[in-house]
Amino acid sequence: MIKLITFFLVFTSLFAFSQLDNKEIAKHKIAPNTAWHADILGNLYIAEKDLLTKYDTSNVKQYSQSIKSKGRINSILSINTMRIVLFSEQQQTFTLMDNTLSEANKTYDLSELGFVYVPLMAVSSQPNKFWIYDQANAKLVLLDLSRTNQQQEIDNVRGILNSTEIQWMKEDNNTLYLFDSNHKLYSFDLYGSLIDVQDFPDTEFLEIHNGQIFLVKDFGVFRYRKEDKSLESLKINFSGIIGFQWTNNTFFVQSKGELLKYRINL
Repeated sequence: MIKLITFFLVFTSLFAFSQLDNKEIAKHKIAPNTAWHADILGNLYIAEKDLLTKYDTSNVKQYSQSIKSKGRINSILSINTMRIVLFSEQQQTFTLMDNTLSEANKTYDLSELGFVYVPLMAVSSQPNKFWIYDQANAKLVLLDLSRTNQQQEIDNVRGILNSTEIQWMKEDNNTLYLFDSNHKLYSFDLYGSLIDVQDFPDTEFLEIHNGQIFLVKDFGVFRYRKEDKSLESLKINFSGIIGFQWTNNTFFVQSKGELLKYRINL
């Protein structure tokens, strides 16, 4: 009888835990063109209109800061838990902020750094370095803020990739990834050498975290399994997904009018 009760309690606990594997735990109403980002701990930053807001992992608002002078923010990137970057494609600038949303350094003008038109940038794991994609010059630059006169470049990126438009860029586990409009994922080492190309037909959005590939297609979010090239559904399914991010066992999924936060144990 005691063994039966013990088994029941263990089974009940496991069942209860499994119910949390895919659970919506927060929701934010945001406009479709709103920039947002979650850091490695799961703190959420939202730049909507002229206001930057930080929410902690319990979804409690911690700080708000006016960013009217920064122009429209297209992306927010986290360097670590203490620093984020605000990138404005409109103004061709980026600004480093600390974790209380105070400006941590000057605003960098990309034109003054020698770039013509930059639609994308990404944080490098190397200190003070950022990947900059200069679309006008079709080159990829590893910019070192401590020595801006010395930088690593990959020229003729579109020619090397035979690509018309690069839509997404991220460094993960010392590999730089580019995803283009032809649904191809390109991998570069930190010296700028192309090391792999993968096809993801009909994929709308793609995300990589700790070497794992996640993608959106057919109104759902999937994990790509490299072993057999199969897709594992995360059971997050609805139409109109326009962005998502995975961090710290948490998925953030953006639709046309809201940002949903899911807790998933993979």
